[in-house]
Amino acid sequence: MVFGERSAPLDRARVVVLPVPYDLSLSWLTGARKGPEAILRASEELEPFDLELGFDPSRAGIFAAPPVPIVAGDASASHRRIEAAAKGYLARGKFLVALGGDHSVTLPLLRAHRQVLGDFALLHLDAHDDLYPEWQGSGLSHASVMRRVAELGVRVVQVGQRAYAEESLRFAREAGIPLFPAHEIHRRGMPVQAILEALPERVYLSLDFDVLDPAEMPAVGTPLPDGLGYRQVTELLEAVFSEREVIGADFVELSPVPGLFYPEMTAASLVYRLIGLKARAAGWV
Repeated sequence: MVFGERSAPLDRARVVVLPVPYDLSLSWLTGARKGPEAILRASEELEPFDLELGFDPSRAGIFAAPPVPIVAGDASASHRRIEAAAKGYLARGKFLVALGGDHSVTLPLLRAHRQVLGDFALLHLDAHDDLYPEWQGSGLSHASVMRRVAELGVRVVQVGQRAYAEESLRFAREAGIPLFPAHEIHRRGMPVQAILEALPERVYLSLDFDVLDPAEMPAVGTPLPDGLGYRQVTELLEAVFSEREVIGADFVELSPVPGLFYPEMTAASLVYRLIGLKARAAGWV
């Protein structure tokens, strides 16, 4: 597969995969800074041809960018570097897929997309609400990122949550944030049409790997039971790409477990499927 070492040259690539090995804000299990490298390494073992989609997404051209250099111990400086790196690729007309790192990296990535591409909504797939005003003394925590995003005026639509603070629920209701929690999805099925109706035409996708059930994705910093399945997530993505314009994406909080390789393959497969869905929707293949 070709978004690891065998990636396409930047000038011939429509897609840029940007590693963001930042995890300064993690509040429990550490290791998400190793996630981007693990996903890139696993991607080399995937079959380029996607049997379900019926084509080879790598034909769109996928460039594996150098990792964003992080400033140790400085969240604000690191975020500025992430934003600058993202803006550089977006200004060249590339579709950006960022690999975190903890979930706080979504904030500078969104800022870059808004500056270059204008308005859109955020589709947030996660086990957690990430709506705390601050966490452990930081307003730039992974547990606060969606509060910061909402404060930017970006519409947030949340899917798959299992942990939601009472104060966060009050804020979400006051802010008009649509919520499609995992327990309702398990009881009634994925409300694809309702999710689509909650989204405007242009969408940015942010997926925390802990939205998946730990049986399928144990390698995360804050695992919770009763998560979504890989098939549920991919079918939702297919509907979103079919009915909306997805302008960018990030995948965050894979924390590799030594000796356990399948979570990395699952993560790489999900990233590659998203690239394939974008390639099909954009007519690149």
